[in-house]
Amino acid sequence: MSLKPVTMRMLADELGLSLSAVSKALNDYPDISPETKTLVLSKASEMGYTPNLLARNLAKKTSSFVGVVIRDVDSIYGEMFKSLNEVARRYDLHLILYDTDNDPAVEKWCIQNLIDSMAMGIVVTPVSEDVSGILEITRDRIPVVFLGGKVTDPELNYVCSDSQAGTEQALRYLLDQGHRKIAMVCDHKQSSSRTDKLAVYRRLMKEMGEREHVFVSSERDGDIMQAGYRQGLRLLKFKDEITAVFVVKDVMALGVIEALTQAGVQVPEQISVVGYDGINEAGLPMVGLTTVAQPRMEMAEKIIGILRSKAENADPTPEHWLARPQLVVRRSTAPVRAD
Repeated sequence: MSLKPVTMRMLADELGLSLSAVSKALNDYPDISPETKTLVLSKASEMGYTPNLLARNLAKKTSSFVGVVIRDVDSIYGEMFKSLNEVARRYDLHLILYDTDNDPAVEKWCIQNLIDSMAMGIVVTPVSEDVSGILEITRDRIPVVFLGGKVTDPELNYVCSDSQAGTEQALRYLLDQGHRKIAMVCDHKQSSSRTDKLAVYRRLMKEMGEREHVFVSSERDGDIMQAGYRQGLRLLKFKDEITAVFVVKDVMALGVIEALTQAGVQVPEQISVVGYDGINEAGLPMVGLTTVAQPRMEMAEKIIGILRSKAENADPTPEHWLARPQLVVRRSTAPVRAD
């Protein structure tokens, strides 16, 4: 359960007043009675309401930058920043990028700094699924949109890819290519997207009556590409039982391919490899990784749209958007060989 900030809507419901009346009382409009102002201000203090000063600043054209807090820029989210920047420029908004390096303390520092600097809003790819610390800092003072699969709480603003649909596309494609002995490589970090991908894989393997081969990295495996490489080495022990592998991140998939290639296993002739994310590097001619690509520009447009909407009006209703990813077929996959 998320830590919900006190909003004007909550004050209005508590007092039995309209949202407009509460807004006018809090902003000291002249066309509201002194009695109503006193009542609203007293209830606001009692409930711990903090006014969204940044929304007012945006309306007055005094704030025009958005903070983007990414847990690791060496990932799909680093590339997502470029799409966000392109969309932001259309609205004369300026982005400030922070890399938390997966450190919760750094994450909190970045967000507090953005609030102190009067940012219009914040986009966060959180370090953890537990974002109560972020919500404690931001309260109702600034619009926040969570990006990626770690946060899918309906009480919060978030934009993410439909991991179940994307995984289904990838695995159905492999099945159509005749593959049945399919492995899966996962990172060790918990997220709803990782859970969804694993659930789809296990369901399809059960439907096919095939054995699961799931390889999960650990913190000791190093960065994400190194983790993929190490899991690729583990996978080699089962290479005669596997014809394809689905990897939850493109960067990990590159590490898996490196391990297989170094061991003399041909990709895709002996083992096909599919990644997930659609990073730019996956499309390089020497890589040619088949992947499930996230629609970065659509996601960026939705994120900026949510931030602008929340900053320009007092409606606290959370907004979410689930993006539909698309399979991009390249040369790292091929039909299963008939022996």
